[in-house]
Amino acid sequence: MKKILFFISVSLGVLNAQISKAGQAGAKFLSLPYDVRSESMGDVGVSLSSYSPFVNPSIVSTLNLKTIYGLAGFFWGINNFAISYVVPSKRGNLGFWTSGVYVGGMEGYELDPNGNINSIGNFSYLATQLGFTFSRFLTDKFSFGISPKIIYEGFGGFSNAYSLALDVGTYYITGFKDLVIAASIRNFGFDMKPSGEYTRYLYEAGLVETTATYTSYRLPTIFSFGLSISILSSAYGKILLAYQLNHPTDNLESHNIGLEYSLMNIIFVRTGYKIYVNSDEAVNGANGINFGLGINYGRIGLDYGFYNKGVLPPINQIAVHYKF
Repeated sequence: MKKILFFISVSLGVLNAQISKAGQAGAKFLSLPYDVRSESMGDVGVSLSSYSPFVNPSIVSTLNLKTIYGLAGFFWGINNFAISYVVPSKRGNLGFWTSGVYVGGMEGYELDPNGNINSIGNFSYLATQLGFTFSRFLTDKFSFGISPKIIYEGFGGFSNAYSLALDVGTYYITGFKDLVIAASIRNFGFDMKPSGEYTRYLYEAGLVETTATYTSYRLPTIFSFGLSISILSSAYGKILLAYQLNHPTDNLESHNIGLEYSLMNIIFVRTGYKIYVNSDEAVNGANGINFGLGINYGRIGLDYGFYNKGVLPPINQIAVHYKF
């Protein structure tokens, strides 16, 4: 067991060192929340049990029944979606899933050689990731998961881009009460480069018309480490406390903390907050306390999340899961 933990720790450390340099990234739809329970608790899902592999692929090894998970959200003119299907097996659990966003009705413009800006009608943006997950317990307390995936962005018929990436995660049940320690790396893959060419006009040089290819961009890779433990438990309910450190390549590092109160494992009330490191007033103004509600009835469950974005409009999401 010590060898397994040492190997995983070194592997995650090496990958984290490779992505630790801050910078810009594209495919930002990959940074959107696709797990309602996690985000409503302030994005602390790396160590929480889940019905989907979107935060930590190793977590699906804890499922012992076939499970379908679906998510829908609408915010800032964006439609986002997610669906996953997990199948348990003796050799490990398999998951098949997709998630992404769709934005339609955007008006396009082009610049002609005379410097006039002309409308070219409406266009849409579609971005999605499609992958599968394999996860299993290597011991009775330690599980490992990996999710190879294909990433696609379509820019309204003008251009598109593809990439291949991996999500990798670990999940460790410590044996001390119900303390869980977990880590994941998401969106670790190849740069994306939009296809095709575009026309460029250089007016400073006397209206020189040239063609150029699009610049490639990196994926928003993120390293997460977290833990969770019940701080109060009784026959009627419990309070779960979770902490998570997020280290993205394209944003500020954050310390996230969340709470969940469950009543007889039927009704759930959640809240959480993100504390950004080295943030300024503008960044803090776009952050607030998240809330969420959940209900389980037999093998079906429903979750709702309200994510306060400060000066920005809030995000609302709803998810449903079914085990059979």
